Amino acid sequence: MHPDVIPVAQASAINRARFTSICRSLSSDELVAPIADTHWRVRDYIAHLATIDTWVGNWFSKWANGEEYNFREADGTPVNIDAWNEARIVERKDAPLEDLLAEAAQNRIRIERTMARFDADLLAREFRFGGAKITFLRYLQLLVAHDPAHTADMLKGLPDRANDTELVAWLAEHRVGPAAKPRE
Repeated sequence: MHPDVIPVAQASAINRARFTSICRSLSSDELVAPIADTHWRVRDYIAHLATIDTWVGNWFSKWANGEEYNFREADGTPVNIDAWNEARIVERKDAPLEDLLAEAAQNRIRIERTMARFDADLLAREFRFGGAKITFLRYLQLLVAHDPAHTADMLKGLPDRANDTELVAWLAEHRVGPAAKPRE
């Protein structure tokens, strides 16, 4: 694995383990708690994180193979990642938590194997993300906060857990959640 990818992979694994532990600690009522200002429930964020690595993994695999990834639908329109995510959530509406976590683990293994093939040229590749031009390495570094960011989203429906000092500290470390500091 490229030396610049090692800390990304390590942080990603730590964050996924924390996320998984939090998910397993949720009660049945907490899993179906609605999230204010969205139509998602707590478990929908879990389903999202279980499935998004499928899409990301396909992209990463193509680039690691030296191929282009088509960020467009068959009709040429840009991929609507929100619609893609929503379809995956609907498909897993009533899936058991352990099935979601198993799917997340399998998809993450595939990404980790692909990350082991990233080289310096790929890491330096620039592309547009969120309106800015960034390197692929920077994208990977930002992606590390995906699990904490959606944990912060889940906490919006779990007010009894929002003051858990260990959880709040973890989220603040990634600049998400109630104790987040603005990015510089």
